[in-house]
This record gives sequence, structure tokens and C-alpha cells, in this order.
Amino acid sequence: MFQIGFLEILIIFLIGIIIIGPKRLPELFKNILKLYKKLETKFSNFKKDIEDDIGTDEIKKDVFNELRMDELEQDKTSNND
Repeated sequence: MFQIGFLEILIIFLIGIIIIGPKRLPELFKNILKLYKKLETKFSNFKKDIEDDIGTDEIKKDVFNELRMDELEQDKTSNND
């Protein structure tokens, strides 16, 4: 999701040590990761619910079938020529 390199993580860690302090920093990171995972799970569930409501699986199947039928028709017309 995020593309953070080693240098960025190092800078964030150093700023965290300076501002928050070395004793509270691991606890803060742990809480931030828990919050991130919780939000990620909620967004994932929300996305799944929306996809289920609008029937994306059926739409994907229909689009695939239409594309396949178009390919077959093109093959049929090219073989007749």
C-alpha cells in the first residue's frame, strides 16, 4: 500500500526517538500498527460488502463471457475469409 523505503523509516524512527523518547516509542509503534490493521480490516470488509451488494462476481463473469464470444466470432469470420 505505502511505498516507504529504509531511509524514510530511519528518519521517522529518529524523529520519534527525539520527540517521544526511547521508552514510549515501541509502545506507540505497537498501537499505531494495531490501529492500521484494524482500519485495513474494516476497509477490506467494507469493500467486500459493496462488491457483494452490486454483484461484481456476476459482472466480471458477464464481461469475460462477452469478450470470449467476441473472440470466437472474430475467429469464425477470419476463418471464413
